[in-house]
Amino acid sequence: MINYIPRKFTVVRDKELCINCGCCVRQCSNECHFFDDDGKTVRVNSQNCVACHRCVDLCPTGALRIEKYVCDYRDNANWTPMYQQEICRQAETGSVLLSAMGNPKPYPIYWDKILLNASQVTNPSIDPLREPMEIRTILGRKPEKLEVEKKGKSTTKMPPQVMLETPIMFSAMSFGSSSLNAQKSLAMAAKELGPLFTTGE
Repeated sequence: MINYIPRKFTVVRDKELCINCGCCVRQCSNECHFFDDDGKTVRVNSQNCVACHRCVDLCPTGALRIEKYVCDYRDNANWTPMYQQEICRQAETGSVLLSAMGNPKPYPIYWDKILLNASQVTNPSIDPLREPMEIRTILGRKPEKLEVEKKGKSTTKMPPQVMLETPIMFSAMSFGSSSLNAQKSLAMAAKELGPLFTTGE
């Protein structure tokens, strides 16, 4: 069956360095590397390569490298190469394309764009009473109105809320997605630094 989707990578083997030891054949889980019919010469099928670099890292002589395979498409504003490849893959598999949790397409990481500029705020060490500064964040539903006593103390019954001294929240990961040691490490870090940690269960 003809596959109209070009390969993404090319495995380049230096024939002068390769000793045909078969290490790459044993280590590749995608069956990119295989022995020729003579059982002595190692060949490669770059169509199966996913650029995991396991063969490159474990090659005893450094005979392998992985390069991006460039295959241009005719320019079209609507039918981009990604859409063309997805249509071909759906036609080949006969099913809907699925991806892991999250978004497979590029999107901005807003954490890298955060700017804290306190240049217009009075120095807290000089005037901490008039202009207090804090990064404490409270998560939870707010009441519709607040009732206070004459002395200013609130008498409104507040709904359950979570107070974060540091406005950072670990992404929810279930026990099945990571090890016990990883869960304990995240919980210890959250307790020490102040962000919120949840198991996701």
